[in-house]
Amino acid sequence: MGAKLPPIRQMAEQLGVTRLTAQTAYDELRAQGWIETVIGKGTFVARTARPEALIDSVGHSSTPDSVLDDQPKINQIAIVRSFAYAEPDPELFPAGEFWGELHRLRAESAALLRYSWPQGDPALRTALADLLRERGVEAMPDNILVTSGVTQGISLITQALTRPGDVVVVERPTHLGLINSLRTYHVRAVDVPLDEHGPRLDELERIIVQYRPRFFHTVPNFHHPTGTLMSPERRRALLALARRYSLILVEDDSSGQLAYDGDPAPALKSLDEAEQVIYISSMSKVMMPGLRVGYVVAPEPLHRQLVSLRRAADFCGPPFVQRAVANFIQSGALRRHLRRVIPIYRERRDRLLRDLRWHMPPGVTWTHPRGGFACWVTLPPGIDATVVSREVLRRGFAFTPGDAFLVAPGSNDHLRICFVSQPERVISEAVVVLSRVIEAQTGEGDYWMPPHPDVPQE
Repeated sequence: MGAKLPPIRQMAEQLGVTRLTAQTAYDELRAQGWIETVIGKGTFVARTARPEALIDSVGHSSTPDSVLDDQPKINQIAIVRSFAYAEPDPELFPAGEFWGELHRLRAESAALLRYSWPQGDPALRTALADLLRERGVEAMPDNILVTSGVTQGISLITQALTRPGDVVVVERPTHLGLINSLRTYHVRAVDVPLDEHGPRLDELERIIVQYRPRFFHTVPNFHHPTGTLMSPERRRALLALARRYSLILVEDDSSGQLAYDGDPAPALKSLDEAEQVIYISSMSKVMMPGLRVGYVVAPEPLHRQLVSLRRAADFCGPPFVQRAVANFIQSGALRRHLRRVIPIYRERRDRLLRDLRWHMPPGVTWTHPRGGFACWVTLPPGIDATVVSREVLRRGFAFTPGDAFLVAPGSNDHLRICFVSQPERVISEAVVVLSRVIEAQTGEGDYWMPPHPDVPQE
């Protein structure tokens, strides 16, 4: 503590970033109490900074609520590199182009800062209809409801289709935000296991017969958190099963455009001839999560019911932001952004898989994500993922234990690694640390891995 930091210009040159990026980093560290500036002397590591206090405050539980609560805390710990959350790399945000769209809307600000359509800005719904056609989904602007992210879409669908005590089928593992939402509305989640092709339909049919669920939530394209892709044969069989039992399917396609091995697969909704698929997606994964722009395509009259529920919840979304997103899409900026970031994300995925092959001890397995943000790692029997994640956190890296993605406690032997938000060098460092912690837990490691130098130990 008390060490002097380089001036902003020198730090920017050392790290190969812009002065603005270095200045922003210093400002954030200063706001969090990690550094302090003395006029005329320079910038120093704060003598009162206590990283161990922040680290010790997180990671004690792997329930969906606690994991969601830990996210902003982990993001504030400057010495921790996080692989814990499924969000794009902030360094790759298309922030400059998006600010340009906001600036060009200044002349329309009087109209765009008033209350707007509960269904969403008409220009955005038109742009989303064009985007949906690329996913194989035919929808008119009037068929689209804009929401505050996928989370609100799931919440509205749950309110419309269920009552307390009803059963909804989810995948095992599944999206932790979905688990949290279902519990909020006192809906029982029953999970169906996955194999390499998608949900096990024999198990799904058994659940349908036994529980008569209100709907089945599925992520066919680059499943979260495993990263797997549902096969064409499984998609057709799933739709046939849904028709046979009049089961509503809720398709989450948030990462469907982020394909790393060839072109993106069409949405499941593109095969829907019986209007049994409700389609939800968002701009969080392909643009920036802070925009809070999601969208839902649902059959009538469910669509009208969802619009009424949205109106009751918060009346409307921010029209200024929605119009800027519409212009961003229609100008081709989204397409340019994806062409830029997908190769980078692919390289990070490839680095992660290579390093897992090189460093992981026997007994550890993992998925091969063909798109999306996450890789699902399975630990050897008897190794607790929460213990592993805590040990890795004390060495400067954050992962999420797999228990957070299960509707009921089970064998806590999985970790989710979200690889897109960190550069390749950091990915390699994290895998080495993770492998050594696992080896220490199995008793096979014959060396001691020191903790992060800035994290005092108990």
